[in-house]
Amino acid sequence: MHCFINYKRVEKPLRIPNLEVEIGFGRGDFIVKLAKENPEKNFLGIELSGISLEKLLKRVKKEGLSNVFCTRVDAYWGFYLLFEDNYLENIYMNYPDPWFKKRHHKRRLTTPERLYIFAKKLKTFGEIRVRSDNYDFIEFTKETAETLECFEIEEGRLEVSEPLTKYEAKWLSMGRELYKLVLKKVREPKFVEHPRIEEVKELFPVKIPKVSVDKEKIQNTELKLGDKVYFKTFKVWEGEKGYLIESLLSEEGYYQKFFIEVKVKDDGIVVDVSPFSEVLRTRNLQKAIEKVAELLSS
Repeated sequence: MHCFINYKRVEKPLRIPNLEVEIGFGRGDFIVKLAKENPEKNFLGIELSGISLEKLLKRVKKEGLSNVFCTRVDAYWGFYLLFEDNYLENIYMNYPDPWFKKRHHKRRLTTPERLYIFAKKLKTFGEIRVRSDNYDFIEFTKETAETLECFEIEEGRLEVSEPLTKYEAKWLSMGRELYKLVLKKVREPKFVEHPRIEEVKELFPVKIPKVSVDKEKIQNTELKLGDKVYFKTFKVWEGEKGYLIESLLSEEGYYQKFFIEVKVKDDGIVVDVSPFSEVLRTRNLQKAIEKVAELLSS
């Protein structure tokens, strides 16, 4: 398996033994250090920054590491889509964005629904290890963890003897206080309502009788496909053999931008996701294809 994992294409759930995950690996110092010190284990980094991914991929190749993997996806959806329950050995969160303002606390990495999913994917007696320079974030995470009723909780200051990244060493030398929080899973978490999407094995094109295509029907249209599911079209391009529709699908906060292709043939019209669009195949994406076909037919 290559270092980079395309979560939209890979067979799920992932089958990588002895797997530990770092959420938001930044420069890659921490995950590379872990991989070197623990060659018998595998490590997956989850990151949204394309620059961070490029840096890690180059470093892994240069150092010849075969036990480091990475993927580009929001952490919640990465855990939700990629892992079986009770699969991961340990989870690391190093200096996640504390989102200081109270109105932004819902964006924090350790909200109840996120921490619930992380706990579900963690093996019993596995640990979520958090490092932060913001004590308010540590307190917030600890309080959230207590509501799940599944962790033994240990908190304290980060000691110099512990494995450090380059920036941690610098901060400590400046006298800056760093904190740690260890959440050890000892039982299954108390259920928390959380966002869910349904992936399907295959998307099916929709064929309709040949009609005169009215671009105004399918351009700049916003539709509600279900509870917390929204589909929007933007610009429509016309070509020799059909149309290309710029589209956006939002499912429980999971966003996909893609193109829908409308092929005009002698015996009818075929509506499908463009083969040039990288998508996660979901049931609501199929509904979006069907909705475009319905609009064209009306």
